[in-house]
Amino acid sequence: MKPKQGNKSCPSSTCHSGAQLLGVVGDDRKVHMLNTPIPVDDVLAQKIQADGDAEKKFRFAGKCAKCGCAQWTGTSCGVMDELAMANHLLEVIEQNLPECVIRKTCRWYSQEGAKACMICPYVVTQSERPETAYIEL
Repeated sequence: MKPKQGNKSCPSSTCHSGAQLLGVVGDDRKVHMLNTPIPVDDVLAQKIQADGDAEKKFRFAGKCAKCGCAQWTGTSCGVMDELAMANHLLEVIEQNLPECVIRKTCRWYSQEGAKACMICPYVVTQSERPETAYIEL
């Protein structure tokens, strides 16, 4: 079930004051989501950014900027459009979804429903490897 459109959250935002720290990128290159998001203020943002490559190490959520974002197609997030197409054989049952603190407002979930939730942990915002994220079926 896809939620109604409205103010959406970007599940792959940058590290900035006002964002939420959602997860940590593990050695397995998978995002391990936190049970409770950590609000990012100026102090935390500076500390995380001082170590370098914040988006390669962490996953942040922020407000979906729509046309203010290079990924916006005019109607949807191009990142999830591409990932959903690349994983077109992936079928997901809504009841088996992992916990998520932003699902109600998530842009990706509003576009693709449960499929987005299964793809999400495999997306590293500033990946060192530019290839598209695929899920092994």
